[in-house]
Amino acid sequence: MTDVGLKSIKAQEEKTAARPQLLPSPGLGEWLKAQGGSLVFSTYQSARVFFLSADDQGKTVAQERIVGSAMGLAVDHDKLWISNQQQAWRFSNIGPRKINTGTEEAPAITEFDAVFMPRWGIFLGPCDTHDLLSQTQHAGRNYELLFVNTNFNCVASIDGHYNFVPVWKPPFISSIGLGDRCHLNGMGAKDGQLAYVTACARTDEPGAWRDSKNGGGVLIDVQANEIIAEGFAMPHSPRWHDGKVWMLNSGNGDFGYVDPATGKFEPILLCPGFARGLSIIGNDAVIALSRLRPNTFASGLPIKERLESQHIEQRCGLLVVDLSTGKIKHWLTIEGITELYDVAFLPEIKRPYTPGFSEPDKHRVLLNIPNTAEFPLELKLPQATPAAEAGAQ
Repeated sequence: MTDVGLKSIKAQEEKTAARPQLLPSPGLGEWLKAQGGSLVFSTYQSARVFFLSADDQGKTVAQERIVGSAMGLAVDHDKLWISNQQQAWRFSNIGPRKINTGTEEAPAITEFDAVFMPRWGIFLGPCDTHDLLSQTQHAGRNYELLFVNTNFNCVASIDGHYNFVPVWKPPFISSIGLGDRCHLNGMGAKDGQLAYVTACARTDEPGAWRDSKNGGGVLIDVQANEIIAEGFAMPHSPRWHDGKVWMLNSGNGDFGYVDPATGKFEPILLCPGFARGLSIIGNDAVIALSRLRPNTFASGLPIKERLESQHIEQRCGLLVVDLSTGKIKHWLTIEGITELYDVAFLPEIKRPYTPGFSEPDKHRVLLNIPNTAEFPLELKLPQATPAAEAGAQ
């Protein structure tokens, strides 16, 4: 192996080996406990996925796993989908289990009410996959998984034969082809239907969106196939809730909503970081925050100057925001990681667990096989023919 290859492997190992530090607000655990569920969020930059929950005393607890450059998340009853730029993985909930979270010498048996096991992975190719939606309908068809195919400028579905099958593209994109033309990134559903997407520009040439990232962003109504709001700076994460499309005007630093009838964006909070990833739980929003990259990524975006002028320090972590007041109720600050991508809520799952890919010993004990009473195995032998019987004599 070349020196370059060895250095690349070492750099990846160092990146994933660094242990991040999670600093929750005092009431975050109690808030999670009151919601009757837990959170999962992806870190992209450090190739990690975190489960965030509360113990019986209301203390915030977390579990981390390495899952490639984790980006989009989708929750569907007993399934959790996690994507990276080129793959999508389905984790299946095999139910409650008691698991030794300690060592053989000092066992610590912990009871979890959901265990997510990696069951199926699909290679999508150079799609630069962003947001995910599971069990969603579009144009009269139901799709197990839809994903924002940023590098091909469309929403696509998974397929057993092709890398992907295009399902929808923006009206200003002339054709499906490799090359990020508008940086399509966010996607949301309404009543189980693919409903809204965000893009950083309405451009139709590879890379052209970068020149329009400050003010060229759009929110598109998929069912009407038209732009309903524009003028955003790198918008992300459209979410339908209570008659409004809540979203992140990430490059400007704003969290707010669009009234579909007027197309007007109403900001309710200046976020202390680049926001992408949004989950709405009751009357609260959970927002994923990243620090701005120390390169040309943030050049020309208003957020850096806005935060500096108001002496607001950038954060990486989560915010819990009251939708009625726009006030921050709780937070999670993360040290050792600078970028998150998505956050999702696991309803009615208070203590989730996954062995991920890095604990093969857990895979050996966490078996999940069908009950033979429900799926009887029958040994069927080939029937002897008269000719065969004659030959055997």
